[in-house]
Amino acid sequence: MRRAILLTGALRTIRKTMKFLKRNVLCLGAELFEADIYACVQNDGSLSEEEWTTWFRAELGEHLKELVWFSLDRFPGWVAHRELQLEHLTIEEGWKHYLRTSGSMIEYFQLQLAYMKMSHAEAKQKITYDYVIRARTDSIYAKPVDFHWLSWTEEEVDKRLDRIREEMRESQIAITDKDVLRYFMCTLISDDLIPNLSFLMAEYVPSPTDGAGIGIGSVNGKSVWDYLHHGRYILTIRKNNLYIVRRDLFHLIPTLGTMYGFMRSPIADDYWFNAEGQFRDACYYSCLSIFEYSTAFEEKSLAYPHQWNEADFFDLNFECIHPRMLYCVVRK
Repeated sequence: MRRAILLTGALRTIRKTMKFLKRNVLCLGAELFEADIYACVQNDGSLSEEEWTTWFRAELGEHLKELVWFSLDRFPGWVAHRELQLEHLTIEEGWKHYLRTSGSMIEYFQLQLAYMKMSHAEAKQKITYDYVIRARTDSIYAKPVDFHWLSWTEEEVDKRLDRIREEMRESQIAITDKDVLRYFMCTLISDDLIPNLSFLMAEYVPSPTDGAGIGIGSVNGKSVWDYLHHGRYILTIRKNNLYIVRRDLFHLIPTLGTMYGFMRSPIADDYWFNAEGQFRDACYYSCLSIFEYSTAFEEKSLAYPHQWNEADFFDLNFECIHPRMLYCVVRK
């Protein structure tokens, strides 16, 4: 299986998060996978880009296929295009200023640059990746994204569905096919997450082809096994912090880099123009069902820096202290 990892964002806390990227996203040592990284990052540190490039190559070795440095000076054409986009958005000027000065639009332009490098490599080498993972520079992912769920048999899927139903019963969660599928998909990455159901902010946003409910019929081992391998879905962690999707379904989301603000779906909310809203609407028009994992505990890591307490998440060796933890945004 070929995987491409698109790594984007300002460098921020990359020195701390790198070991988790290598261990749990790149999954070094996993013999069944070939993983390549296409990065587009922004230097907000004191070192030069040359020094950082040397560090990245030392850390990631041959897995780092492309490293693009983003800055407004280096991409002045994007600044002009951003203003053209904002000119045509029918939102208040205050929100336009927010988009102009926040990382919302930059995030997707960086993604688009990394995506173009990946697509160029596919065409040049005559290869096609099987899956794409998007990751952030300032986040840790505490469980391996090793796609073990694709090796489950129908019987194993059935057993896991039974386990989900049992946990739902113990947590006094109504057991419906839609909710069983929701919790099943949102806990794929690790068995450790299943005891978290009562705390899980699991979201299922059906694609338009799914209608208001599930699009796979009854939820059983056979139907869910088929959905895992052939369904139109995207697994996400905290909206768009990290996401996992089949390569053949990943075409529209990267175009947000230069089409930001022009995807407003029938399911859009009042904040459809922010980064999370545009991601959701791009998934809608891609006919992708969204399965999102998050918990209130892990959401704390997204609070402002003065509320951040590293000891809530890590020990003195910067290892995760909560076995059920899946992700965290590292603030400093």
